[in-house]
Amino acid sequence: MAGTGTKAGSTVLVLVLGIAGIVFALRQGGDDSSGPESTAKDYLADWSDGDTAAMEKLVDAPPIHFADTHQAVIDALQVTTANYELGEVNTNDDVAIAKFDATLTLNGLGDWSYQGSMQLDRTSDSDQPWKVQWSPTTVHPKLTETTTLARTRAFAPRAPITDLNGQPLVTDGPAVIVGIEPRRMQDRQQVKDALSTQLGVDPASVDAKVDAPGVEPDHFVPIVTVAEPRYEQVRSVIYPVPGLVFRDTTQRMGPTEGFARHVLGRTGEITAEVLTELGPPYAVGDVVGLTGLEAKFQQQLAGTPSGDINLVDAQGNVVEAIGRVEGTAPVPVATTLDPTVQAAVEAGLDGVDKPAAVVVVDGQGNIRGVASRPLDDGFNRAIGGSYPPGSTFKVVTTSALLDAGTTPDTPVDCPETVNAGGRVFKNFESHSLGQVPFGLAFAESCNTAFINATMDTPAADLLSAAQRLGFNTDYSVGLTTVGGSYPEPGDATDKAASVIGQGRVLASPLHMATVAGAVMDGTWESPTLLPDLPAEDRPAPTSLPQATRDTLSDLMRRVVTEGSGTAANVPGPEVHGKTGTAEFGEGNPLPTHAWFIAFRGDLAMAIVIEGGGVGGRDAAPVAAQILAALPS
Repeated sequence: MAGTGTKAGSTVLVLVLGIAGIVFALRQGGDDSSGPESTAKDYLADWSDGDTAAMEKLVDAPPIHFADTHQAVIDALQVTTANYELGEVNTNDDVAIAKFDATLTLNGLGDWSYQGSMQLDRTSDSDQPWKVQWSPTTVHPKLTETTTLARTRAFAPRAPITDLNGQPLVTDGPAVIVGIEPRRMQDRQQVKDALSTQLGVDPASVDAKVDAPGVEPDHFVPIVTVAEPRYEQVRSVIYPVPGLVFRDTTQRMGPTEGFARHVLGRTGEITAEVLTELGPPYAVGDVVGLTGLEAKFQQQLAGTPSGDINLVDAQGNVVEAIGRVEGTAPVPVATTLDPTVQAAVEAGLDGVDKPAAVVVVDGQGNIRGVASRPLDDGFNRAIGGSYPPGSTFKVVTTSALLDAGTTPDTPVDCPETVNAGGRVFKNFESHSLGQVPFGLAFAESCNTAFINATMDTPAADLLSAAQRLGFNTDYSVGLTTVGGSYPEPGDATDKAASVIGQGRVLASPLHMATVAGAVMDGTWESPTLLPDLPAEDRPAPTSLPQATRDTLSDLMRRVVTEGSGTAANVPGPEVHGKTGTAEFGEGNPLPTHAWFIAFRGDLAMAIVIEGGGVGGRDAAPVAAQILAALPS
């Protein structure tokens, strides 16, 4: 009996404890759909949806400003989405305290999280047995009837784009935003003409911005940002034009107008297109990279913005900082550019009135200077342009001939014309040399001599020589990049055109600079602009046989001492070069691009002038100015 009594007593105790546990669980929230946790969950779900009307139904005697208080927080903090998750619910008789975790996504900042709580009281309403006892602290523990929330947002100073020595290539300087206030315009065409002629603004872009959805008559519509010195040059013309308005700002700029602009790029107020592309955390009004490296590495150079969430009084004074969104720090972008070389390139292109491009590389393929013209054209010809290289390609053809045993003394025929596969090829201005040593034919850039000399050269050998000098190699310098393309010739005509850099042969100024660099250094290296790019992303270098390299160097020297490129024979260290006059397009005669490639000391270069005429007459003198200014 004693044992039975003990067992019964234990059973009673277990039952009592079990009942107590059930009661405790109910008071903790449990799964009871009529408990406070059910109301709290519904309230937080409605809050996450922004449904203040539904929230009010769950509040005991909601104040008249209930919805306004919530909307004020959304507006002040620029909340795009919100999520409220129920945490622990503690119940004591007729009162429950429900904790929750809030995560608000703030436009242009990111996520801000905090912990809050709300009180719920038991009611006599059978349909809604628990209701929220709302006060401003329900929205945030620090909020009161006399305070509101506010936020700050700022990017850290933009990181620099640096040169090969780690020094900034651009700095912030005074600038002017030239914009339009539509209601002030009296003559839209007058406005467009002024912007086009004075600042190179595309008239179509003016229409697109002024007519964009949402633009009101009294809006300031930014059109272009210019450095203050440039603005002062055109101020007398554009300032009086009705409709044009101006705002002071700062702008990243180099030491001279347009310094490496096509590579470094420019910054400006974010456009709708860029805002869509970048997405969070960017917002209207942000200054971002719009072109070049500034755009390519926008996130790295700018980092992400930081901001404080503040409790402020009725006068807007900060009472307390109650939260912070910490952004990421900006990080510089390193380049291989040399300011001295770049300055020489910029100065050399002064006065060139046709589209043009120059690239200077060192023996390892590092880009030391690069520029494109015109400045107001966004096309980066130097790196992304693709042109028939004309006679500059004869360096490649010659490397194949030298491999096959041709020497500078080998006799070659340079008649006025030559027929290859039914097509007649001729020399520039129909000159002829007769039978001459190959070295003279190279120096004078005789087309017919090269076609005759390669009649028996297998197409595969020409392809191999081109590929040894980087043609058909896929590489990138971090921006839109074009290399060199040499399709294996198909027939006699195709082959003849290819050996003089015409037909289907194409190359960028960047690539032809590396060809000159290969003769200078003995090894073809793919070009580099960004030294921090992984080395494994670069194609493997290829070497020229020493004898081939030495002979090519001597031949290129003869071009500037006795041949077609004497205009580039500046004093100082020896200049080695090759001219090129490349036909393109339609007409009789065909228009021509003017080319010159060269090396001097430890720097190699290529220049092309679109529709510029003759390599020796038009490109070589420009190259001479640059070469003379380069460090020797």
